[in-house]
Amino acid sequence: MQINHLSHIVRTPGDIDRSIWRESMKAKARRRQGPSDGVVRSEALRLYSEAVAALGGDSDEMLRLARIDPSALSKSNSVLSYRSMIHLLERTAAELNCPDFGLRLASRQGGIVVLGPLEVAMRNSSTVGEAYRYCAGHLQVYSPVVQIQIEACRSKERHFMRFEILLDRVPHQRQAVENALGLTHNAVLTLSGGRFGAREVWFTHKQLLPIASYQQFFDGPVHFDKPFNAVFFNSSDLAQEISDRNPQLYEMASSYIDAQFPSASQHLVTRVHAIAARLLVLGLCSHAEIAARLSMHPRTLQRRLREEGTSFEEIKDNVRRDAAARYLSEGDIPLTRVAALLGYSESSVLTRSCKRWFDSSPREIREAPELTSEARTLR
Repeated sequence: MQINHLSHIVRTPGDIDRSIWRESMKAKARRRQGPSDGVVRSEALRLYSEAVAALGGDSDEMLRLARIDPSALSKSNSVLSYRSMIHLLERTAAELNCPDFGLRLASRQGGIVVLGPLEVAMRNSSTVGEAYRYCAGHLQVYSPVVQIQIEACRSKERHFMRFEILLDRVPHQRQAVENALGLTHNAVLTLSGGRFGAREVWFTHKQLLPIASYQQFFDGPVHFDKPFNAVFFNSSDLAQEISDRNPQLYEMASSYIDAQFPSASQHLVTRVHAIAARLLVLGLCSHAEIAARLSMHPRTLQRRLREEGTSFEEIKDNVRRDAAARYLSEGDIPLTRVAALLGYSESSVLTRSCKRWFDSSPREIREAPELTSEARTLR
């Protein structure tokens, strides 16, 4: 009996090899967490159920299909998968035949309130610019996988606020991006006392509706097919003081945030993925260029990426994969242009890559975008 019992415990060399391999894969996955995984405060879906009900939909069913527990939306300080939220908004827009669902939701949500504890600190900052600089530096309170950057335009008379989602393998994120920029516009209206919102808006994706539909949500011009997602302001807008601010509330809120949400250094793979996605459309996505932007020697960059379980080539391939899925779902972009946007000199390279990524040709994907693995997760 004892021998039989031990026979279930003793493993063959092959079993041990497989066990070591599995553990090494688990360790590699843990090191690579960053752009692949992330959460967002449940307030991000504030009034989602009401917006769906207004369109005749079943919000609980939509949430369950996106693997989100409906009860999470009513729990304070709860979090949910950001990736699942992106899929939820895309599915909702498609199934309810409402291409502007993300913007409609943003108009209900009101803007700054979805940011949780950040709302108090921002409402009591000295200026609109300081409010968003504080937000940019503490956005992990809302989600560790989104990023905003405030940058000056060349004219210096305008600034823009770039918005990025630091997740890979989510090429279709139009609703989430439109919701985020709609929320930003509404939040700035709140902070400025209604004096101004976004002066101009840029989206990387194709236009989904007549421009007049977007002008119902934004005061300024809205543009598409741009190199990044952003809202623009006059530089003087950012210097506008916030009325009725309370310095004591600011100190209390910022102290609470520092204690409860300590800033964590971003994974290098996350930073490289974000920069690579930005530079790909500019034709500058090279190992040397990204290393220079990170103030690193190229060999140092490759070594540190290897320590996180990946490589520059793998990250660039993932960025290209997401971009290809996005471009091919927008059927009017010629395949030669898609290849060029991905940095390929020939369309045949695009075809081989699509076969490797999706087991389908570019034309097959164009005719049936659900062939991409990301789209399969929405079914």
